[in-house]
Amino acid sequence: MFFSLNDISLHVIVLIGVALVAGAAYVLWQCIRAARLKRFVEVDETQRDYAEALPPVSVIVDACTETNRLSEFLPLILQQDYPEFEVIVVANTEAEATGDVLSALKVDYPHLHITFAPRGTRTLSRKKLALMIGIKAARHDIVLTTCANCLVPGDQWLRMMMRNFTPDVDIVLGYAHYHYQGDRRMGRRLRVFDTVSTGAQWLLAAIHGHPYRGVTENLAYRKHLFFDHNGFSHSMELIWGEDDVYVSEIAQGAGTRVELCNESQVEVHYDDLPHAHHLLKMRRDFTSQRVRRKGFIVQALMSWLWWLVPLCLIAAVILAWPNALVLLAAVMIVALLWCGVSWAMGRIGAVLQAPRLWFSAPLLAWGRPLVNAYYRLREARNQRSNYTSYH
Repeated sequence: MFFSLNDISLHVIVLIGVALVAGAAYVLWQCIRAARLKRFVEVDETQRDYAEALPPVSVIVDACTETNRLSEFLPLILQQDYPEFEVIVVANTEAEATGDVLSALKVDYPHLHITFAPRGTRTLSRKKLALMIGIKAARHDIVLTTCANCLVPGDQWLRMMMRNFTPDVDIVLGYAHYHYQGDRRMGRRLRVFDTVSTGAQWLLAAIHGHPYRGVTENLAYRKHLFFDHNGFSHSMELIWGEDDVYVSEIAQGAGTRVELCNESQVEVHYDDLPHAHHLLKMRRDFTSQRVRRKGFIVQALMSWLWWLVPLCLIAAVILAWPNALVLLAAVMIVALLWCGVSWAMGRIGAVLQAPRLWFSAPLLAWGRPLVNAYYRLREARNQRSNYTSYH
């Protein structure tokens, strides 16, 4: 190997320049997203107007699936420090064990109400059916949806969500993430990165006035919106869509708020987390075709720009071999960009209560487009399974 500037061709210089520009653009984009989320939590949320009087609310808990932790998690919802609320649990008619738990809790919590969803509904999403039953049973004008496998952060959860319902606000998008500490299986870092990246994307879109998604584990809105838009009628043939297709239909930028303080973020517990994440990826990829696609092009562009970095640097090193200056320049560029991406993703993860990925984040960013492509291929081959008529 040798060191010589004179032997570096124009093609090599161009490749290094393209890698540097593409990498810098990706790092800058991630840093801007991190700064925007952090500013939203530390500045915007603390300075905006909140409701002078907390409105009555009906909390709807879907207990048709993932009911193992109902006896542990439901009391935390029932014990909220809130002036006026009811909790409506929608359970399966044949779930005898669930009924016993709810009956015992009913004795101590009179504001708990129980209703049941019939099992024999094969042409309707179980999730949507549970939500429709709960919303129709709700006594109050505002509903907040969650699930039986959700752990609320404390007794201030309702206050943090409901404080946003000023007269001009109709929808509050809360955030929910899975139980990170419970994931010890292979691929856990990729699941964390995917969850954080996806969450940052739709949350920032909503913060910028273009809401297109929410999560039913932590979603609040005025009940009249459900009836004004005929419920889930526009996605009734789909198993999914109760939080992204539906929110994309009813949410308007001016009347929608995001709540991201630590006391509002819900933790979701799954019995089989990798399988649940797999199903969620398949579901999101399919229903994304029906939502307002704000920011999707930028996301895809930045992902491919990040892919340009190693491709260009590898090509430059090969063309200039055995010039050590080019190899040294490539290593320095990768190191600088690596640190920048790790820092930005760490800040985003801190806001969304995710574990630190440290220096694995840049590598995961390279791998995510390939994983997404794999899921798109699988979804294209199994589209029928997304329709209620298939089951």
